[in-house]
Amino acid sequence: MGLNNILYDLRIEQGLSQKQLAEAIGVSQSTIAKIEVNRNEATASTVRKLAKYFQVSADYLLGLEDEFGTETADGTERTAAPGTDERELLKHYRSLSPSFKKLAVHTLRAWADDCAADKNST
Repeated sequence: MGLNNILYDLRIEQGLSQKQLAEAIGVSQSTIAKIEVNRNEATASTVRKLAKYFQVSADYLLGLEDEFGTETADGTERTAAPGTDERELLKHYRSLSPSFKKLAVHTLRAWADDCAADKNST
C-alpha cells in the first residue's frame, strides 16, 4: 500500500476532511487530494508534517514499516494488518492527549505485570 492509501486511511480514521487536514499541516487542500489520488508525490516536507500530525513515522507513511514499526518484507508494502482489536486500540491511543497516552501505557504495563505474576504463581 502506498502513501496515498495510508494517508487516506489515517485521515478517515481521524474523521478529517481533506481541507481540515490541509489547514492543520499548512498545505493546500489540493495537495492532500492529489496525494490521495496518487496524482502527485508528497514532498519530504509534507511527509514530515503528516508524520508529525498523525504521530507516525515517515517510514510508516511511505509503506516501509507497519503500524508497529516492523520493517515490511520488501520495503514497498505493509505487512498484513494487525488484528481488529489491536488496530482499534492503536486508533484510540493515537487520539489521546500526551498525558492520557502516558496514563494508558502505565496502566497497560501494570496489567501486564499482574498477568505475568499470576502466571508465575501457578
